Amino acid sequence: MKQLLTILLVLAVLPAVAQDNTPLPTDGTDCSNLFFKALLDEDATTVGNLISNDFTVTSFNGQNIDGRALQQAVGQGYIVIDSGMLTGTRTRTYGDVAVVQGFWNVSARIQNNGFNGNVAYTTICVRSGGKWKVTTAQFTPAQ
Repeated sequence: MKQLLTILLVLAVLPAVAQDNTPLPTDGTDCSNLFFKALLDEDATTVGNLISNDFTVTSFNGQNIDGRALQQAVGQGYIVIDSGMLTGTRTRTYGDVAVVQGFWNVSARIQNNGFNGNVAYTTICVRSGGKWKVTTAQFTPAQ
């Protein structure tokens, strides 16, 4: 009886544990917005689910960072977004590719170095296999 109860409990809990709660983006703009929300929420799992396998981000100083390194930095607290608001978002969609540009007013800490200000951003989102993914992001401090 105990064994049957244990099996039933495992079967009831397993789907909830295995469930992926990452929202599926409906288009390129939504994909980009969800990416920024995942950064704000410090949700490394969602960041990982929203970026492509060949994702790169170009930082303020022109340094390229791959997706795995970004996901680890978010997950380990090296990148902490205290607040962030997107404005002026403009999307141009070309079939399965979307170029999203705008401004991000952000307060963040990267390895305890603070940044507070406006950043011009560009994200490229691609629909592949029916799913939208961010393939690249570039951030430039705005004056």
